[in-house]
Amino acid sequence: MKRIIVFTFLIMMVASIISCNKLDQQPISNLPASSFWKTNEDAKSGNAALYAGLQNAFSKTFTEWGDARSDNLTYGGTGENQVNISLNGIDAITASADWAQVYNTIQRANLAIKYLPNILNNKQLTPSDFNNYMAQAYAVRAFMYFWAVRLWGDVPLRLTPYETLDSTQYLGRTSKDSILNYVIVPDLNNAFNLVNPGILNSYFITQGAILSMQAEVAMWQKRYKDVINITKLLPSRYQLVQDSTLYKTVFSIGTTMENIWTLDWHYQTDGYNGIGSKLGSNGNTSNYYIDTSTVWYHRWTTNNNDIRRYLNYDTITYGYTSQPKQIWKFYPIDINTGKPVNPTRSMCEVKLPFYRYADILLMQAEAYNATGDTARALSNVRTIRNRSNAGPINASLYHNLATQNDVLNVILDERQLELFCEGKRWFDLVRNNSAASPLLINIMDPLIKARQTTLNLFPSGFSDTAKILWPISRTALIANPTLVQNPSYSR
Repeated sequence: MKRIIVFTFLIMMVASIISCNKLDQQPISNLPASSFWKTNEDAKSGNAALYAGLQNAFSKTFTEWGDARSDNLTYGGTGENQVNISLNGIDAITASADWAQVYNTIQRANLAIKYLPNILNNKQLTPSDFNNYMAQAYAVRAFMYFWAVRLWGDVPLRLTPYETLDSTQYLGRTSKDSILNYVIVPDLNNAFNLVNPGILNSYFITQGAILSMQAEVAMWQKRYKDVINITKLLPSRYQLVQDSTLYKTVFSIGTTMENIWTLDWHYQTDGYNGIGSKLGSNGNTSNYYIDTSTVWYHRWTTNNNDIRRYLNYDTITYGYTSQPKQIWKFYPIDINTGKPVNPTRSMCEVKLPFYRYADILLMQAEAYNATGDTARALSNVRTIRNRSNAGPINASLYHNLATQNDVLNVILDERQLELFCEGKRWFDLVRNNSAASPLLINIMDPLIKARQTTLNLFPSGFSDTAKILWPISRTALIANPTLVQNPSYSR
């Protein structure tokens, strides 16, 4: 249904999709935006297009941006792309380095922000609907820029639609801190003030979704007191599900009381979700497997009671010593076999869990710990572990929790298990990496060296911190000659 709804809008947006433009956004068609944004139906189509843009942006990149470069996964099979990503051998022609769909979605948000007031002024839209559509547009724009600055650092900034072919439309890169402070934070504030608090459907951007985004942005900026205050504002309807069957539906359906914002998906109308080829493919070899050489995996396999293990991957076929090749976290369970049903790639419709309450509790725990309240931090972790039947925290693995850093490691380890393959692990490592405490390098360097040695490659490891950022794609560099490539990557 969604693709039918947005058809008219997409005529305007993608009529000449194969051509290039200044920001690697969608090109300009012959149909001006002013001839489209006139009616209530146009506003609905424009809003639906935001979610279609999110689907386009994350279908094939969600796993590779959030997990595949981390210690959660390693390459499956011999495909060059997944091997390069697992070895941090990415470059300007790596497919996931292309930000085109990110800017495509930003373009859609900018169009909505510019033209929705016309529909309101023409009395074709109620003030309530106008406010909510504007909230969706501000939130989506903030969300996409938040991903962009975390992946590429400084990026081009556009707050108005790209609608002309004027050469002055070439834009250089704006500092990531400026985008965070002067675009992302204000956009989320605008969204929060405008959103309809009565909207409860987790498939849409709700008040809870905006608060979750605000909390994660504050985490990234190390505004820990703000994280605590923001997360306390979440409506009480958000809770952890307790039943193990319901816990599975957090990922396979995405509408439980734990889900805050889930990107809906139906392969018949939205096309297939790319996770079907990345994880748990039922037809061909999956691109990525669990890395069994990791410390976290060995700790997990020693805890038979933790329900997350058998809900995340096939523990029946793959025992303690074999490499799990079927990650089935996002797929529904067959009531006859008790095992998840991995879809064909062409029928995959994973609902992407952008935010859920467990994530919030662990963000809050990290913030409590950073402000010195280790007791509350550990209490939140225990709440998560109790739901998962994971047992008490083994303090002996963390120097008996002697320091805040020990408690931080507890929280990060719990986030790794609880939020496995939910697009969080890589950013957790980056966010907590510093010259004084090179967490990401300490974890990834020996892993990558081991993988390189296995492939008879020189064990260069992961020592270049400049390569924490993704490279700018060759396509974007050619389309916009004012762009400068990130350090350590060639054009």
